[in-house]
Amino acid sequence: MENTPLNPSVPSRENLEPPSSFHPVIPHGFEIRPSLVAMVRAQSFAGSKDENPYAHLQAFEESCSLLIIPGVDQQVIRWKLFPFSLMGNAKSWYDRSARKFGGDWITLKDEFCLNFYSVSKI
Repeated sequence: MENTPLNPSVPSRENLEPPSSFHPVIPHGFEIRPSLVAMVRAQSFAGSKDENPYAHLQAFEESCSLLIIPGVDQQVIRWKLFPFSLMGNAKSWYDRSARKFGGDWITLKDEFCLNFYSVSKI
């Protein structure tokens, strides 16, 4: 039987291969425990002038390093948890900006620090 548009039930080789993706595939059953989310929220960052975004990121990454899931990159875990570590102006900034970083954690960190580190502290 030939694979034709009239006979779509016969799969072609190109339909058997999963599409390539920039984002890693998350294994079935991937779950971030509520206790880790609560720990991240307890160290939240609001974006006020007296807060240090570098210190926030350091504490945040240390918290994320407690969770290791085989087959899941740390960047994915950080991207999933980061919004829970923000509130107020910082959360609004994230909601407006996150999509333009294309899943790149390093770019997100750099832009976060540039946006929230006071020029007067430099």
